[in-house]
Amino acid sequence: MKLLIVEDDAVLRDLWLDVFREAGHDAVGVASAERARERLLLDAYDGVILDLCLGEDSGLSVATLASYTNPDCRVMMITGSNLFVRGELFTMTPNIVAVLRKPISIHELVAVAEYEVRGLPAGIRRGQKYRNGDAREEVDAAALVSGRP
Repeated sequence: MKLLIVEDDAVLRDLWLDVFREAGHDAVGVASAERARERLLLDAYDGVILDLCLGEDSGLSVATLASYTNPDCRVMMITGSNLFVRGELFTMTPNIVAVLRKPISIHELVAVAEYEVRGLPAGIRRGQKYRNGDAREEVDAAALVSGRP
């Protein structure tokens, strides 16, 4: 999974980068919306982990650009703000698939990113079978998580 991590707090950004890389993911980190927009124009990402408030800028501009440059890119918004507590962020750009509040457990962040990017429905555990509504077939959840057919 290829991730762009956009967080202006260097300690958090470095921690998240280390954890995702140790989990075997290709992760790139930047500290600003401007740098994130540059990266999105240069490369395609499976997912973006994005702080809503990036200094004077907003992460919403990054999420919007991601929806144009790569419509399949999944954006997980992270915020310590009281703004948008009623789910309004989900209506602002189609790529936002999760909004997580700080402080966040690193294990929760990794789990949400892996489930959202790989398309595993919420509540499905590895090893379970679930019915794929489009294909009308049973799909092994572990195969989705591991990327195996």
